[in-house]
Amino acid sequence: MPSRRELLDALVDDVTRSALGSAGLGPEDRVLARQRVQEAIQRAATRAQGDVIALAHGDGHGPEADRFAAHMDTRHQERGGPDPALRETAAGKLAADLVASDDRTNGFHTLLRDRAEDYIAHSVTVAALEEAQKSSNGPSQAPAAAAGPAVVVAVAKAGVSNHAERRRPPSIG
Repeated sequence: MPSRRELLDALVDDVTRSALGSAGLGPEDRVLARQRVQEAIQRAATRAQGDVIALAHGDGHGPEADRFAAHMDTRHQERGGPDPALRETAAGKLAADLVASDDRTNGFHTLLRDRAEDYIAHSVTVAALEEAQKSSNGPSQAPAAAAGPAVVVAVAKAGVSNHAERRRPPSIG
């Protein structure tokens, strides 16, 4: 089975290829878009897994558990349960790896495990596509990203102190 890193890369590649393929982005913007998609996937996976754990082991009536429960209800009404095709995608395999590697979820009954994997896979896919759409529709971010470190260097060379330096404790030595 591929590593989690390989699954994440495959999912990022799938999403960026499909969502950004026709976008007129330059190489720098494609790299930035890919990074943002990857970060969105990581945030969504962490959140979705937390939602699953909240329903199974935590506050079954909190907002986290409600998101997972609402997804299960919707999937059951629309398809009769988890989407079997999603299981074979990079998102599905990543979700399966996350569920299997966590002691709080790897002992789930098959039905709950399948639903948890479906929820996580769906969540990361939606988050990745939304982030890719934002990247393809907006103005170029490359100049701002490139200017970021240069601005800090210019401020430091000008002798402007930053807030962190003023909060530093006195030297004892």
